[in-house]
Amino acid sequence: MLSTEDQDFISNEMSISLASINSKLSEHALLPYRVHLESAIAFFIRSIQAQNKSGYLFGGSSLQPSPGQVQINNHSAELSEVLAGTEALPILDSLRHAFSLFARNGLHELFTCQENVGWYPKVILSKELSPNDISELPSLVTLYRGTDIAEHNSSSYGQSWTTRKEIAYLFAFKHYVGQPSFEISKRVILKTKTPKEHAYFSNQTGEFEVVIDVGKISHVEVV
Repeated sequence: MLSTEDQDFISNEMSISLASINSKLSEHALLPYRVHLESAIAFFIRSIQAQNKSGYLFGGSSLQPSPGQVQINNHSAELSEVLAGTEALPILDSLRHAFSLFARNGLHELFTCQENVGWYPKVILSKELSPNDISELPSLVTLYRGTDIAEHNSSSYGQSWTTRKEIAYLFAFKHYVGQPSFEISKRVILKTKTPKEHAYFSNQTGEFEVVIDVGKISHVEVV
């Protein structure tokens, strides 16, 4: 079981949902390996804390891994030999990827570079993430999201939206084709409007992403 200190680090420093980790590690197929995975998480956290204590600062354009990344990747490689051929191996790799990103450049790196295919620790922003271009958004932002209709039916919306309908279309109907849960008849594009003050992050390049406080959503429609 993760210590209280480690749980606090995951929740407060990394903005990762503990529930997303606990529910995954509680799956029947992973129970035999839960101790290994939780020990790996604890090691990853100690590596990041030691790096921070040493005064490490991200070099911006540096392609060299940080000291914490080196320790995380080396430990994961060793543990991968133990978990080879098990269902725990891809979970370890997702954890390694998330903690390695955080070790490199904190929450900004983790959030903007997280993977979206397969299981991944769920990052939930609760405050503004900088740098961003929220100031360039209109006062009332029209947003779109490509997702499963179940999300709309339950009113349990994800934080990441886009200002471009064509980008939402790709997420609804293209990006996840081949995934076990993908059913094209259940895929939809959602639309909402929100004041930019409710945005936690924006990057109006690439996917034109805007991350919002979903608790402030007042109306969503399928378009």
